[in-house]
Amino acid sequence: MPDVRRILIVKLSAMGDVLHALPAVPYLRKTAPAAEIHWAVDTRFTELLEGNPGIAKVVSLPIGKWKGRPGSLATWREAIHAVGMLRGGKYDLAIDLQGNIKSGVVIYLSGAPLRYGFPRETARERPNLWFTNRHPPAVEQDRHVTQKILRVASAPFGGEFRLDDLKGEIPNTTEEIASAEQLLFDALPGVAPRLAVHPGTTWDTKRMDPAFWAEAVRLLRGKFPSMGTFLSWGTDREREECLAIRYLAGGGVSLLPRLGYKALAAVYRGCGHMIGPDTGPLHLAAVVGAKTVSVYRATDGNRNAPLGPDHRFLQAPFPCTACLRRECPRDAECRTALRAEEVAAAMAGLMGPG
Repeated sequence: MPDVRRILIVKLSAMGDVLHALPAVPYLRKTAPAAEIHWAVDTRFTELLEGNPGIAKVVSLPIGKWKGRPGSLATWREAIHAVGMLRGGKYDLAIDLQGNIKSGVVIYLSGAPLRYGFPRETARERPNLWFTNRHPPAVEQDRHVTQKILRVASAPFGGEFRLDDLKGEIPNTTEEIASAEQLLFDALPGVAPRLAVHPGTTWDTKRMDPAFWAEAVRLLRGKFPSMGTFLSWGTDREREECLAIRYLAGGGVSLLPRLGYKALAAVYRGCGHMIGPDTGPLHLAAVVGAKTVSVYRATDGNRNAPLGPDHRFLQAPFPCTACLRRECPRDAECRTALRAEEVAAAMAGLMGPG
């Protein structure tokens, strides 16, 4: 490798994907300590990266907004400004950790002479390979998405990494932590342990019924009578689900207000425990140190679930599980194949003696 003074990471979206890629930052800081690290991300997820001590600059691109008004004069003006911002970075090395056409265009427009990306076997969209010029070979043992990401991020520096030593980071200020603690105390004073539940996710084939989560909460409260449960949400539909869970679960359950990413991270940090499906907030909770139990149906827990001894996941016991289908005629059958008792037992094991 030549001298690397400035590195651009390209990981635009979505929330969970950005969180899975965070360990690339401590890897690069350790391996190339003299380099300045920038990260290009969709504006919707900028907050996840702000304040990260390993990132010198967050390059915020309003891609979601552009999709809503393609071809408009405002979009063209913003896109031209974005290209100038990317070119102005004068990057020696750019690393595409997403692997689709959008990220490929962004990394190409950065002007970096070395543009690393996923190989043909693991790129999300094959045309992505048109925009990158270095493609480290896939490694069969890399089952988890973070391993695949680190394989690409480490390729310019020899391709070796120790996953156990690399942790993502979502920093919270002391004010954010204090505000979250006050919010939790005001909602349910004196409860212990604290459990966060986020039932919402973008795919129906990842979702579980509110009764499922309510039953898991009831079973846990039977073992931990002073437990408090906090329900988080991000859309109107998720709020309705949370209201149903609160009704079905009985006492000791509070509906949180809608929170931004940093405030939500501080709340999950204060709760210390989380149950949910394969969804961005679950991975946010894991990054800030909460112990998690998650359920997987259309996606693969071996690929996506939080890693480490403080995390458990349950996979739907179907031969077609991890199908990646957003619609499925067997969706209801798949949903009922998972049992709330298993979620409660796994979380009880993480919480310790009742």
